Amino acid sequence: MITQELKSMGIGFKTGSEDFKEDRPTLVMIHGAGGHSQVWQTQTQLLKGTLNTLALDLPGYGESIGEPESDLDGYAEWLIKGLRAIFSEPPFLMGHSMGGAIVQKAALLEPDLIKGIILVGTGPRLQVAPMFLEGLRENFEKTVDTLIGFAYASDADSLLIKEGAKLMKEAGSNVVYGDFSACNRFDVRDEVGAIKLPCLILCGDEDKLTPPSLSKKLNASISGSRLEIVPSAGHMVMIENHKAFNDCVLDFILHA
Repeated sequence: MITQELKSMGIGFKTGSEDFKEDRPTLVMIHGAGGHSQVWQTQTQLLKGTLNTLALDLPGYGESIGEPESDLDGYAEWLIKGLRAIFSEPPFLMGHSMGGAIVQKAALLEPDLIKGIILVGTGPRLQVAPMFLEGLRENFEKTVDTLIGFAYASDADSLLIKEGAKLMKEAGSNVVYGDFSACNRFDVRDEVGAIKLPCLILCGDEDKLTPPSLSKKLNASISGSRLEIVPSAGHMVMIENHKAFNDCVLDFILHA
């Protein structure tokens, strides 16, 4: 059983059902910096009637053992190792922000292990403003509050913002700073065009952290990819407008 194998490997996860059905597509979700599998709750629970849904905790996050990787290549290798060990049939991969960068790396390294990819609020280059990098090191909690303020659309529920800040603070300053630094070094602009897998690109129309212009660059670079700008949503698009988001995801997977 897939969930038993994950537990034996020390990988934390959230799933819609521990009983994976062979006749359904499987969707594996990768969170971004300072998050964990919980950010995909509106996908793991609301898509479980049609898909096998599985959200993973990256190493050093949530319930996964081990230390965070020092760069995104390390996370991609960790993901590839898991895909190879656990799945007899290639799943779809969906990654948000840093998770989307990790999925791009995995798709470039081992496309045969993947059925298709969904890139959410990400880009082929993830430049981080120096003020955020410095702030995460020097004044962690205040900088997290500022970052999370930018992560949601202007009319987002304040409770969502508070919960997002709490989640990132729980990861700790060393982990979050390390991952934002790794994002800042990420750049596959010269390579991403080699991705030939079915690809859906999703971005909130009010995303201030990875604006739609980055998703448009991905769309222009990955041949045959499909771009959807989701209304009434910021960087946390899969939470803010989960209905429109999930509709796009289901349509893509069922017709890939």
